[in-house]
Amino acid sequence: MSRKIGQLSLSKFAYLYADKLAGADFFVADEKQLLSLSEYPYRSDGYIVGICTRGTAQVEVNLQVYEAKPDAMLLATPFHVLRIYNSSDDFLCRFIVFSKAFLTENSVNSHFLESFSYFKSTSLPVIFLDSADAKMILDIYLLIQQKLEREGHPYHVEISRSILITLLYEVQAAYEKQHSIVKGKQTRKQELNMLFQDMVFQHYKEHRSVQYYADALFVSPKHLTETIKEVTGRTAGEWIDDAVVLEAKVLLRNHDISIARVAEDIHFPDQSSFGKYFKKHAGMSPSDYRMVSAH
Repeated sequence: MSRKIGQLSLSKFAYLYADKLAGADFFVADEKQLLSLSEYPYRSDGYIVGICTRGTAQVEVNLQVYEAKPDAMLLATPFHVLRIYNSSDDFLCRFIVFSKAFLTENSVNSHFLESFSYFKSTSLPVIFLDSADAKMILDIYLLIQQKLEREGHPYHVEISRSILITLLYEVQAAYEKQHSIVKGKQTRKQELNMLFQDMVFQHYKEHRSVQYYADALFVSPKHLTETIKEVTGRTAGEWIDDAVVLEAKVLLRNHDISIARVAEDIHFPDQSSFGKYFKKHAGMSPSDYRMVSAH
C-alpha cells in the first residue's frame, strides 16, 4: 500500500481488508492487523466501528492518543483523522466500515446516523467495553459476517443492514455507560480542555487565534492557555497549530490537490503564507513533505 494516502476511500479500504463485501460501501473485516495504516495520519470517507481482540497499540484520533487493548472500541467518522502505531506483533482488530448512504438507503430518515452521539465529531472515539458488552458486540459482528456469506440469499444485504442498525444501538448503550463514567471523573479544568478540543477540531480551518476560542468559551486567553498547558502539557496555541498542520499533511498526501488548493482549503490568504507556516511547524516545506510521504 502506498503510504501517501491521506484520504482512505471505502473502495481502497475494502480492497485492503474486506472479507465480505455487501456492495461497495459496506464491509466486515475479520481479525486483521491494521499495520499498513500505521505510519501516516489518514481520514476514511466511511464510518468505522472497530474492536480490538488481541494485543495493544496507540491510536491517535485528532491528535489525542488512546491505548488500544482487548475490548477497546474505535468509533471513527469521516471527520476524524486517524493514526495507529506502536502496535504489538499480535495486535488484531475486527471492524465494520460503511457509508452513510448504505445505512440510510431505504430509510425515511436521512439523518438517522446523527442520532448516535458517538458519531459526532466531538465524541470520544475510543471507549473501553466491559467483557459482557464486548462479547455481545462481537457476537453481532459474527452474525453480520454469517449473513453476508449467504450470497445466494435474495435479501442478504438488507438483513445485514438491519443487523448493523442493531449493532449501532448496542454500541450507543455501551458508549452512554462509558461516557457517564468519564464525565463523572472530570474536573473543571479537564472539562474546559474537552470543550476547547471540540471547538478546535470544528473551527481550526477558519480560526487560528487563541483569542477566538477564549472568547467562545468565556475565559481569558491567558486562563485558557494556562489551563490547557496544565491538563495536556501543551499550550492552546500549539493545539491549534497542530490541528492545522495535521489537516495540511492529510491534504498534501493527495497528489490530485495542488499546494495552492491546500492553502485555500485551510483558509490561508496565499500559498506563500501557508508555506512559511507549514515549514515553521512541520520542519519542512509542503513540497518536501509531499515528496517524503510519497516514498
